[in-house]
Amino acid sequence: MNTYKINLFTILVVCVFGILLFGITTESASEDKPIDSPLEQEIDGFIKQYRIQNKLTNTDKTSFVVYDLYQNKKLVSINEDTERTSASLIKNFVMLVYFHEVKQGRLSHTNTNRQHLKRMIGVSSNTSTNYFINLIGGPNKVNRILKANYGYFKQTRIEERIPATGRTDKNTTSAQDLNKFYIQLWDNKLPFSDKMNWYFGLQNGDYIYKRTSIPTSVKGVNKTGTVYRLIKDSGILVLRDPIGNPRPYVFIKMIEDETKTNNRLKTE
Repeated sequence: MNTYKINLFTILVVCVFGILLFGITTESASEDKPIDSPLEQEIDGFIKQYRIQNKLTNTDKTSFVVYDLYQNKKLVSINEDTERTSASLIKNFVMLVYFHEVKQGRLSHTNTNRQHLKRMIGVSSNTSTNYFINLIGGPNKVNRILKANYGYFKQTRIEERIPATGRTDKNTTSAQDLNKFYIQLWDNKLPFSDKMNWYFGLQNGDYIYKRTSIPTSVKGVNKTGTVYRLIKDSGILVLRDPIGNPRPYVFIKMIEDETKTNNRLKTE
């Protein structure tokens, strides 16, 4: 898993500095049309190099999206609509359904709930995640609310609580759905987007800075997800153009090997 983290964050650095140094952009593309941008070719080249070096095996599957929120342009699309195990990234959607229910007046945003949100997002607590799933009415109800009101999340399914072992296999999402989530969040189109942004902004290990050379001056929000066979990172980074104007980008990165099993099971 440590190798996965190194690979994933190295590719993230490629994305960030490819944009910072070269200002790589591309024309908008539909979700089923290859983009084939210079940045996408750069990432694809790194993936192929890692496979040659056995840093990634033939069974390691990858998904990537980079989206320019300022210009509303997708810069990278690699296997973005592939449904993958969500690990802790399902917590994004659990929080969304919770705030949906608060907005509808069916739940109250109590101090207890605030503390559980801090733990669910800030330290990726599985116990707090299950607290919200139970509070809403169980996995099936959470999933029904999500599908009925946010049907544009095509590959996201909430089918189980996170077990005590941390092994969660049934909950799924995709790079495409996560990209849509962060676009809607940035545009304040999700219920209580401001509150969700605040929770995503909590310190959560800050691996995005510790394991890369990305400057801490690059601000943003992110959520990671790891479990025995995959590692993922997602979020928004606000870069600066050559004259200092903010340029926000969505970054979604996933590496998964469905053939791997491990009894040391944890999702974080």
